[in-house]
Amino acid sequence: MSRACAVALLLAVTAALVLRAPRLDVRPLHNDEAVNAVKLAALWEKGNYAYDPDEFHGPSLYYASLPFLWLSGARDSSQLTDTTLRLAPIAFGIGLILLLVLLADGLGRTALWWAALFTAISPAMVFYSRYFIHETLLVFFTALVLGAGWRYAQSRRVGWALLGGAGLGLMYATKETFIVAVAALALAVIATFLWNDWFGDHAPSAASTMKSDNLGATNRLDRLRSLWNFKHALAALVVAFVVGELLFSSFLANPRGPLDSVRTYLPWLNRAGGASPHNHPWYFYLERLAFFHKASGPVWSEALILLLAAVGAVAALAGRLRGQGSVTLARCLTFYTVILTAGYCLISYKTPWCLLGFWHGMILLAGIGAAALVNLGARRWARIGISLVLALASAQLAWQAWRTVHDFASDPRNPYVYAQTVPDILRLVEKLEALAQIEPQGHRMVVKVIGADSDYWPLPWYLRRFEQVGWWDAPPDDPYAPIVIASSKLQLALDEKSDKAWLMAGLFQLRPANFLELYVQMDLWRKYVETLPRPHD
Repeated sequence: MSRACAVALLLAVTAALVLRAPRLDVRPLHNDEAVNAVKLAALWEKGNYAYDPDEFHGPSLYYASLPFLWLSGARDSSQLTDTTLRLAPIAFGIGLILLLVLLADGLGRTALWWAALFTAISPAMVFYSRYFIHETLLVFFTALVLGAGWRYAQSRRVGWALLGGAGLGLMYATKETFIVAVAALALAVIATFLWNDWFGDHAPSAASTMKSDNLGATNRLDRLRSLWNFKHALAALVVAFVVGELLFSSFLANPRGPLDSVRTYLPWLNRAGGASPHNHPWYFYLERLAFFHKASGPVWSEALILLLAAVGAVAALAGRLRGQGSVTLARCLTFYTVILTAGYCLISYKTPWCLLGFWHGMILLAGIGAAALVNLGARRWARIGISLVLALASAQLAWQAWRTVHDFASDPRNPYVYAQTVPDILRLVEKLEALAQIEPQGHRMVVKVIGADSDYWPLPWYLRRFEQVGWWDAPPDDPYAPIVIASSKLQLALDEKSDKAWLMAGLFQLRPANFLELYVQMDLWRKYVETLPRPHD
């Protein structure tokens, strides 16, 4: 890789850090983040982790997060912060830029620069790199398989095959949807081979087309088989299997884990088929990326990347890369991205962070498209002019990215905010901590949390310092405790039913249109009020 490419990657990494790293605690934990935090804490403090195939994703996120906890200086989960939890996804989000090194010769220098920039500043990439969920890791490991696969295609060295196998095993141990990416990549390789055979620079001659269709098909199959070494492929699959099984078995502590990693597809296929509250129309992802606007909110759009990706796809299929990068790689990325995008759009179950998989492919194609546009300039001044126009348009993307993670970090007017916890919930946690300072039992006082259908996350994480917390999805026979937190949907009215022995001390928003009522035993509340600063006479 040239010095110019190294400098470009360094600048992109710097931009990525500037957008991703500041104020990681500005947004409360999402439900999914809190669930992951509880699982990580159990692994870190007690060494307990057993893969659950019914509701949760793979183990790689938890094991990858451990080094950041070890380095944090925290002694237990009570000292962990939201910032610490989100460091691992940031590291993998930055790693996506560095992995471009593996594709440097295939993309070409100019395309590499633009792909690195778009990876760094894409609002979707920035926003979800600050999420303690599995998606960024899945995209990273997918990119590792792409990069190692390309390097193997160029060198036929078994080391690259083994690295690709490790990446595949890590994809498997990250999230069930890895099979969608693997299927898309396999189909893309076949489609690229056929496209090159039929329309590429080495299309069959007129004489060869006179051969029988059966012979032609046989020749194509032989050439396709020649693209890979059976022993190397087998070695890669063995590595993938070993990596995946080690993680799913909790490094052999949970023998049932590998079997559960297969059984998980029964409930997940059921959700994908429509048995889920997260069903959305096919254009759900594209709407958020192309044009998103809610009343009184700003207009959001990453149309620049979409348009450049379309340019890159056309240039790849037409073979018009002007000597910049590999036509074969560009075509493979085109087919891979189109197939993966279609797959995710067709699946009924949709959460917005799932778009990262195909969006990464779009970004790589956008880099190729930007390079194709720049290379249209016959003279140097024309190429510089086109680059400046693209840079100015990219600056607007960076500004959007900054606003998504700061000004609109928890705002439903942000296209990437989805079922997000409202910051008001942190005010509730502060109130409970203040009450714990007054109550003689402190964090050992009894707290009862009653949510409608267990809708109280992420409170189990934020109340982790309290030692006696009970959780209900419907009112228990005895709902009273020194502190009771209840969904407003349940209309408990404990203050009226207790003849004012309990006071409703506040209404706190958990998520939009979802509120929690705080009931405090009157004697405890009086002691708390006495500690408050008195207004000056």
